Amino acid sequence: MTAVMLSAGCTAVYRNSDACEQMTREKLAEKYPQKLTVSHTGAAIRGERVVVEGQFEAPPKAASGVAASGVVAASGTPAVVATGKKKKVYTATAAECIFSGPDLTAFRWLAPADLANPDDEASE
Repeated sequence: MTAVMLSAGCTAVYRNSDACEQMTREKLAEKYPQKLTVSHTGAAIRGERVVVEGQFEAPPKAASGVAASGVVAASGTPAVVATGKKKKVYTATAAECIFSGPDLTAFRWLAPADLANPDDEASE
């Protein structure tokens, strides 16, 4: 009986992690058509809270005027990575999903700032 309960909890974690990753990809595509590369997915016990972290290549507009740093900024600020002659700019992303069992009850962006705080961008 205990094994069944434990395996059911693990299944929920994986299912919720996959669902959150898919939701993150869908929500990102609404604003940025670039492909999301997921670097980490973390789930709390029973998968009630899932965080998806990754990056996507920033659109050319965001790339202009950014200093070369060679790393992806954790703050969600675009960072330049040199690849031969062409420099690619990546934007870090993070999203949080809250579940009640298998049901998604909340989704919110943690980064980048324009997604996490859309009102701040509108006021600028």
